[in-house]
Amino acid sequence: MSAHPFNFVVALPAESRPLIAHFGLKRQQPDGDFPIYQKGTISLIRSGTGKVAAKKATCALLNHQQQERIWINLGIAGHASRPIGDMILARYILDETSQQQWKLPSDLDPPCELERLTTVHQPEFDYTRPGAFDMEAAGFLSALDGNGYCLKIISDNHSRPGHGMKAKWVSQLIREQLSKIEQFMGQLSHQR
Repeated sequence: MSAHPFNFVVALPAESRPLIAHFGLKRQQPDGDFPIYQKGTISLIRSGTGKVAAKKATCALLNHQQQERIWINLGIAGHASRPIGDMILARYILDETSQQQWKLPSDLDPPCELERLTTVHQPEFDYTRPGAFDMEAAGFLSALDGNGYCLKIISDNHSRPGHGMKAKWVSQLIREQLSKIEQFMGQLSHQR
């Protein structure tokens, strides 16, 4: 693993636990709206759900640090047909409410497929839209002027809707992708 510094922004405790354990991150402050975990060159902030919370947490971590870092929004997402457990890198991101859009650089060769991602304002279970959908990516990217990456693990689809998703299962989905996450981090480090 490269020594290049990374920041992770995640919404849920179930999404953050596998990363905290894998990288040996420790909580940095006992109070505050957004818990921050850190070890060495890796920091993680847990935002809570929704694009407003993601934007506030990203800004809080941005204000907490001085050096240039690589930013990754990691979490779960729904998709009409992609298999549960697939990891995607968002290539095109759309904020459904504001219609603001971002596009990632095309020179990436991630260890997962590229996909369209739409940020919605509330959970959806009709699975009619194209691509993946989440609730945080647009807030994360708007705080960084689009200078971040969104890795999402598919947690629900038309065949297995996301009603009543268990935290333990969400953590398992993230845990199963840790090697690909590290591989992607290595690729990003070498590009800097």
